[in-house]
Amino acid sequence: MKIPFSSKHSGFTLIELMVAIIIFAIISTVSYRMITSLVKTKEIAGEAQEKWGNLSLAMSNFGNSWNRVIPLVARDQNGGLLAAVYGKPKLNGVYDSQLEMTLSGFSGDKIYGTVPPKRIGYRYYGKTLYLVTWPVLNRVVTTQPEIDILIDNVSKFEVTYLYPDNQWRDTWPPQGGDITSLPRAVKVVLVLMSGETVERSWALV
Repeated sequence: MKIPFSSKHSGFTLIELMVAIIIFAIISTVSYRMITSLVKTKEIAGEAQEKWGNLSLAMSNFGNSWNRVIPLVARDQNGGLLAAVYGKPKLNGVYDSQLEMTLSGFSGDKIYGTVPPKRIGYRYYGKTLYLVTWPVLNRVVTTQPEIDILIDNVSKFEVTYLYPDNQWRDTWPPQGGDITSLPRAVKVVLVLMSGETVERSWALV
């Protein structure tokens, strides 16, 4: 028995192939845009999380410092007295800070046992806020501090102090006043390069 011969060949026609290519191209374009959008969204979310995380850590550091501040003076490398809290709007030296304070020590540390009081500072320079930690309370000529980045991309760092007359000023202690005195309250303003402004206040006495 003869099998009838057919001249038709199985497979895709040129039109079907072109349609398939067009559909594949559309799907690829949509998929690429979706993946790109997801990656960009993840990057933006990561940057925002890092920014607000760093800001939260910086403010937490301020809060912890204010909770430990004590009316204890220190001596600089020239033997001069440094106020317990010393604040000014401008820097005067390499290791200078706009804000310096003496923090209380503590006992019962698992490694060090008793930790003596220490001197720290907050230095704003070049769009970056640094934490300056001095190794000893009273310095000598060779004493150098440890300087760590607290938060960067900062466009403004401002500290003001509440005086006994209920006025906020950008310096402390009052001229001719007791260098062991503490302000009634302290206000810190941070403005980020991206435009966000954070303001926090702490009552001290």
